[in-house]
Amino acid sequence: MATHDDDRPSPDDEATRLATTDSTDKQKSTGTTHPTTDPGKNVTEALTAISEELANGTSTVVAVGSVLKNRFVLEEMLGRGGMGVVYKARDLRKVEAMDRDPYIAVKVLSKDFQANPDSFIALQRESKKAQQLAHPNIVTVYDFDRDGPNVFMTMELLEGEPLDQLIRRLRPATLPAQQALSIIEQMARALAYAHSENIVHSDFKPGNVFLTSKSVVKVVDFGIARAAKNADRPAEDATVFDPGSLGALTPTYASCEMLEYGEPDPRDDVYGLSVVAYELLAGSHPFDRKPATYARDLALKPKRPKELSKEIWNAISHGLEFEREKRTRNATEFLKETSGPRQGRDNLLPKWAIPAAAGVILLLVITIGSLLFNGQNGEVQPEIVLQETTSLEPELRAKIESILEVAEVHMLVGRLLEPPGSSAYDAYQQILIMHQQNKQATQGLQQIGDYLAEQIRGLIESKQLQEGKALLEKGLDALPDHQGLIKLQQDLQ
Repeated sequence: MATHDDDRPSPDDEATRLATTDSTDKQKSTGTTHPTTDPGKNVTEALTAISEELANGTSTVVAVGSVLKNRFVLEEMLGRGGMGVVYKARDLRKVEAMDRDPYIAVKVLSKDFQANPDSFIALQRESKKAQQLAHPNIVTVYDFDRDGPNVFMTMELLEGEPLDQLIRRLRPATLPAQQALSIIEQMARALAYAHSENIVHSDFKPGNVFLTSKSVVKVVDFGIARAAKNADRPAEDATVFDPGSLGALTPTYASCEMLEYGEPDPRDDVYGLSVVAYELLAGSHPFDRKPATYARDLALKPKRPKELSKEIWNAISHGLEFEREKRTRNATEFLKETSGPRQGRDNLLPKWAIPAAAGVILLLVITIGSLLFNGQNGEVQPEIVLQETTSLEPELRAKIESILEVAEVHMLVGRLLEPPGSSAYDAYQQILIMHQQNKQATQGLQQIGDYLAEQIRGLIESKQLQEGKALLEKGLDALPDHQGLIKLQQDLQ
């Protein structure tokens, strides 16, 4: 993400608090002493002092066994990359609270964040934004802090395997198509949610995607790449930092615009997403691991993998366009394209919504039938007819169509019932307040229930009974009349 001079925090900003040392000099994590930084100094002066520590060799060396902020005990190294080192850590606060699971992940960032004031400030700003990304396919970031010169982030602990390791382990073979497509969809949902929040990843690659032991995709390091600079390139797919700006990229996954120092844009993420999607489906890089600018100058064209549907191929090839103006606009559009061509508004919905159409029609028939003959002695009741949005007055129609667009984006990125106030369910309910018989909103709520029922069945089949019951309870609270959810409740009872 871009950083702007007018966004630079004042000395009273959170960055200043993190950039100044505590009044206690001694760091219990190592027993070493660091020079005390005057809290009155500005951010640049404080970080200059830290840089001098590094130059003088007095900085803390973090390793397994270290304790950061007298709280996080580093117990195991989980991985190392251009951004830093990730450790499994025991949170002593959780231990005190007798938490059954006191473990988290701690990412101790590389010296670029220690020695450069601008990088530190930018990272603090980016971390704040990352903490706002509450999505099932995005790793949860708890906090950003520093212990002496060591800058670190605390995150949820994941069990599984980074996607780059999985790809290397399988190469040149690939995952089963449906498994690969599930991973691609989850990655796209994570990016679509971030793009809807005006956040660009800027360094999307397999190394920043984690596949958990439960086959859930977690995208990591949102915005961190934009906050770093002046790093060396340690490995083939390592992030390369631009010494002239607060930016970073990985050449084999970066768009032409990124390689040519353009401003970050959601379409850059789409390029990286499309490269990763191609790798998962074809078992190789679309341009033989050549940077986009090189592939463009050579007029290289990716080969279509065998047995790949027209819709998926069109979505990936559109995302691989070298020119930003020709490329898919954002990850939400990528999801729409992978859904394939359908009529009307259904074109905006994910594939799982297709079979829901039959259920919607059946529900409407049952509902209308029950309304006709639900009185005492079988008397006929007035028929309730659902109305199209297009039948409304222009002003109301415009308002509802705008909310429908929002609801569809929520559906695409997986925000069905949560977060409260910003979900597809809330959007459709808002429409029904404005237009009680709205057909699109009624069908939308039915589709939410259908998708929840599908998720619950998947949880039950995978022996995750408690999780399935919890999701069913949420679903019935929101949609107490959904026949699919009611049937699941009866089956479980």
